[in-house]
Amino acid sequence: MDIKKILSILILLSIISCTKSSTQLLESAEENVKNNQIDMAINDLKNLLIKHPNDTLASKAQYKLATIYLNWKNNPEMGYQELKNTANNYENTVQGKEAEERLVNFPEYILNKTESLRKQKLLKEAVNHLMFLMKAFNTHELASKAQYMLGDIYMNDFRDFSTAIQEYRKVIEDFSGSNQEPHALFMIGYIFANILNDENSAKIEYRDFLKRFPKHELSPSVKFELEYLGKSIEEIPSLKHITS
Repeated sequence: MDIKKILSILILLSIISCTKSSTQLLESAEENVKNNQIDMAINDLKNLLIKHPNDTLASKAQYKLATIYLNWKNNPEMGYQELKNTANNYENTVQGKEAEERLVNFPEYILNKTESLRKQKLLKEAVNHLMFLMKAFNTHELASKAQYMLGDIYMNDFRDFSTAIQEYRKVIEDFSGSNQEPHALFMIGYIFANILNDENSAKIEYRDFLKRFPKHELSPSVKFELEYLGKSIEEIPSLKHITS
């Protein structure tokens, strides 16, 4: 098929789409979602909103557009924006009220979605969600938890220990006083001691921990790590039985 025929078909499809009713466009979007034709579904919904902005189905289309970006595209930025469009443009509808509620709880949604993405091994998407949370809600009480989770992903999922240390360090620098701060400092020392075998750096981090958080619940673990730093299991009385 030559290029002229392809262009003619595309133009014809565009004309047909423009003449569809709001009901037809919404049904087409739902069918495309079922068939995993997500971009086509998005196009149907956008056409509905452009051609029929005041239709009774417009609020439903707007809200569905948000859910597609959030659940199928894994795009928190676009999903958040479309939720705001739903709440602002259709505030007196069921969808507008639902969108408003989801906007209020969006940071919690991001953290829960991140855990789900991690379980699915969609690590790039998980990182993107956390980065969006810290950008859009940098003063929210969950921002420090998101930053700590980012360090945890690089340590346990990517096994990128240098980046993990950098991300844990940001918890200490950007979220001083948070519940995650001492845990981040402990993890930095732990990585140096048990993974990178950098005893000197581990001592610096652990001693800093005991100086700053002497009564923290992790202090006994830090003292234990310092006491037996660099020693094998056979040299640690409380663990010697493991190899016997």
